[in-house]
Amino acid sequence: MPVFPEHRRSRADSHRIRPGMGANAQQVLALEERCGESGLKMTDLRRVLLHGILKTGNAATTIAIWKTIAAMVEGHPPSQGSIQRNLNLLVEHDVLRRDAGVDRIWRYRVSTARRAGPMITFVEAGTGRKIPCDSCEITAVLRLLMAERGLAVQEASIIVAPMGDPVSL
Repeated sequence: MPVFPEHRRSRADSHRIRPGMGANAQQVLALEERCGESGLKMTDLRRVLLHGILKTGNAATTIAIWKTIAAMVEGHPPSQGSIQRNLNLLVEHDVLRRDAGVDRIWRYRVSTARRAGPMITFVEAGTGRKIPCDSCEITAVLRLLMAERGLAVQEASIIVAPMGDPVSL
């Protein structure tokens, strides 16, 4: 059976970060708390990834983050696929923001303060009444759409009309 060493990486561990190479411990702890608040389980790979993101800085690409982590850790760095999967999770849980530039390359930055209010507002077509919505499913669909299209949506509204009364947009 052939061996593919690029698929067999040593486990990423925050204890394997070279002394002086990691990010500020307080900033990493703050991001770990945000991950916990959003329901994202903290793993060794994610801890190393948080160090890499903070060390690389804002507007970092996946490759730049991977290169930073490769320089930080002893042994083999995590694979780029593992890093991308975890970046996607961090974006979904609102720990990171993903922006797409004119060159269509995703750049990541730590998201600013968390939103206190609902992300979605329903607007009743007949009366114009605004109804805040805290539905996790709709929020997840919007975040997925934003991530796939490289959008940064500041607010969203959905017009609601009775079933028999079509609304022209």
